[in-house]
Amino acid sequence: MISLPSGQPLPTAHRRLLSDLADLLDLPQLVVYGGAARDLLSASPGSPKDVDVAAGPLSRAAGCRERLLEHPDVQEVGPARDYWIRMTEPVIMFDVRWRGMTVDVNFLDDLGKIGHFDVECVRWEHPAGTFVDPYRVTGRETTDSFALVSPMDVENPVLLLNRLVKLSAKYDVDYTQVGELSHLASELVEAAAAWNSADEFHGTQADTAHARAIATSVQRARDGAAFLRVCLDSGVIACRNPRLAEVLARDPSAVTRLARTTSPDSFWHLANSLTSDRSSSPLGAKETRR
Repeated sequence: MISLPSGQPLPTAHRRLLSDLADLLDLPQLVVYGGAARDLLSASPGSPKDVDVAAGPLSRAAGCRERLLEHPDVQEVGPARDYWIRMTEPVIMFDVRWRGMTVDVNFLDDLGKIGHFDVECVRWEHPAGTFVDPYRVTGRETTDSFALVSPMDVENPVLLLNRLVKLSAKYDVDYTQVGELSHLASELVEAAAAWNSADEFHGTQADTAHARAIATSVQRARDGAAFLRVCLDSGVIACRNPRLAEVLARDPSAVTRLARTTSPDSFWHLANSLTSDRSSSPLGAKETRR
């Protein structure tokens, strides 16, 4: 693992990737952030699978996406999606398939608001070509844990819980065995269970994201069945889908069957059949909350 002090120049190959991304998007300033910014320091950046890019201002999102639709080196441009950070910072995001990788492009006005957990705050900065690691997470040989660095009470608890679950699967962390994370998870589960928003994004879309986060995290985890049991025992499933949690608690074999699925659609197709809820969509088994 390469460990660079904040503000130091990136290795040449990493600066080249950063510059190529800026040229692709035709943007004078951007950052690569999060897991890719951390993980690519320990490997060649020539063939990353997924890269998260943040740029601004928000007003440039539509023009950038339109230009990419006509770009000869771009294989695919996904639809624009809305997001909100800390409930107040609007984001427009879309995926781009380029050089065999998926670039998740995020436009917002305040790049400083990116990152809820310390491992998400690592970033490469263009045009400076420098590396920033405010919480010194790249010095760790393995990520045994991670920590919340933003206020919990200014975020949609369902979305914040999703981040905790996804990071736990990625870094093979049993959040119930880490004191600080265990306490945070309990608080988020309680808040998520009570969350009831009529807003399309913070209500319906947040629940769809929660359903997808559980499925993709189980399928990404080193031991999917064990991770699903952690989600079940900690209330992560029950807080938004009590029916599925009840079925899984009664039938341990169903946990194994779900863990063997290979896509979010197949996960929720099986989950919905287990609950006999034929009316639920494949990516959202949430029961209506009143």
